[in-house]
Amino acid sequence: MESIDSEFGPVRKAKVKVSPGRIIQDVSVDHEQSSLLQKMTLLPIKRPSSEESNPIDQQDEHREEVSSITTDNKNVNILNNIRLSSKRLKPNASPNEQNLSPKKVQPLDSGFKRFKHFLMRHLYQSLPPDQTRPYSYLRETHQEIDRLLKQSIVQKESHSSILVGPRGSFKTVLLNHELALLSERYHQQFITIRLNGFIHSEQTAINGIATQLEEQLRKLHGRIRKPVNEDTDISNGSLTEVFEKILRLLDSAAVSGSQDKSDNESTKITVVFIFDEMDTFAGPVRQTLLYNLFDMVEHARVPVCIFGCTTKLNILDYLEKRVKSRFSQRIIYMPQIEGFQQFIETVEEMLCPPSCDDGLKFVKSWHSLVHNELSKPNSDVHLLVKFNYETFKSLQHLRNGLIPLIFGAKDYESLENSFKTCSKTKSYNHNLLESSLTTKINSLSNLELCILICAARTVLKAKDESTNFNLVYAEYEEMIKSINRRIPTMAPTKSNEDTTAVIFDNKIKLWKKRDIKNVWESLLALNFLTEKSAVGLRESAIAAFYASNYQFQGTTIPFDLRRYQTQVTLQGLRRIVPRSSMYHPWTQL
Repeated sequence: MESIDSEFGPVRKAKVKVSPGRIIQDVSVDHEQSSLLQKMTLLPIKRPSSEESNPIDQQDEHREEVSSITTDNKNVNILNNIRLSSKRLKPNASPNEQNLSPKKVQPLDSGFKRFKHFLMRHLYQSLPPDQTRPYSYLRETHQEIDRLLKQSIVQKESHSSILVGPRGSFKTVLLNHELALLSERYHQQFITIRLNGFIHSEQTAINGIATQLEEQLRKLHGRIRKPVNEDTDISNGSLTEVFEKILRLLDSAAVSGSQDKSDNESTKITVVFIFDEMDTFAGPVRQTLLYNLFDMVEHARVPVCIFGCTTKLNILDYLEKRVKSRFSQRIIYMPQIEGFQQFIETVEEMLCPPSCDDGLKFVKSWHSLVHNELSKPNSDVHLLVKFNYETFKSLQHLRNGLIPLIFGAKDYESLENSFKTCSKTKSYNHNLLESSLTTKINSLSNLELCILICAARTVLKAKDESTNFNLVYAEYEEMIKSINRRIPTMAPTKSNEDTTAVIFDNKIKLWKKRDIKNVWESLLALNFLTEKSAVGLRESAIAAFYASNYQFQGTTIPFDLRRYQTQVTLQGLRRIVPRSSMYHPWTQL
């Protein structure tokens, strides 16, 4: 008992006589809910005074009080005693506003809703292929791609070509548009296999080819019949064996899909390869995948068409001799917008969807509005397009700024007003100018900013536009010493009796090399500096291995001699660093 008393306290006898009926009643009550409801604070309700109330109401209240006293409290439900308070109105609301009901949201006009949906699909380039037209300055490139694809799909010829252009130059858009047009007429005669150098390695690219090939052929001809002695998995084996299995699979699929075996030319299936970031497979080690793909163009019995997309202008210098010998040497350079007038015409084509016969409203009025606003030199839209041409020169940035403006319109009048003012697009461009690089520079400490400016100074002085830790520290030491020479350290006293001068300790501290090393590593982590070995093409695999491991002919390159390139120039730092900063004069040689 003592142990029980010490743990649970002394056991006390009940003073109330317990009956079985009371125990059953106690069990039926939810004590946890009852205790929670009893702890709730009840809001007082203002009742009318005794003078204002009617005598009949007073009698009713008296009767209710008497009945509540006489009623057994055990049988009264706790929920009936809780009084709910009504929703309070805003204290600053006027009486007219309090009496008004909430406004109902007016639905969009069905005609404007259809027009806005059509316009958004045009901006996102998701309209059907027959209602989509490429930009006028891409017309010649589009015709060349159309000719190559038709020769491969219709005439069953093999071709290979490379599209070269910067990012966002509509390389993949033209290919997808032309393939969508051809799929409506010749969807049973070709299959498309897509690869990306940023996603696939050589082995995963082979698996991707085998997987996409089986899936596309199954859609065309159902279950594919394979030889009995062939492995069930196409991607097993070496790269050459995998390509042999792929060719055998294409041959069997072409024969099995034909009804007349004497007419095999019409039953051949063209394989179209879309290879994005093709230069990633043109590395220094080996180019087995590109060699086998281009070799399929030359020797395969199945027509093959390869389109490689890259941003490297000198892509042929990346290819080995054996790969060049298989390549058809057909390079298509993507055209660029030549002048401001052509840029305005392209913007008008981007904003104006093609006229259709679906009975859409506001199409003609929208075309005239866009043409008039772009033709006015002082309009906000014209100035916005001119600002984009002088800064970004990107149709994607301009389109992304106009999409919220169009999507947020409730009717055509609001769309017209918002398009004339372009307030949302202006705020979007303002956010674009505040890049992450600028924000990171503003967040640097004084010492980190000082080292970054010294690195940009040494890069500008160097011939190969690179620097290392020793050069940056020497520049930092020289700049700090030059400032300290101009700072006065002594001042004479005013009293004639005391001739000793007052010494000021106001020099800028010159940090040691081991302290600056931590700052240098912080700049590397923030991606302000890039290793020079990570940029460019290596001649051999050994050179690439030495560059990635900081080794050269068996010796390791020290930390302070590794070459780096800056991601921001000295001219860019001069625009970002405020004039009130002590390091602003350093941003100019």
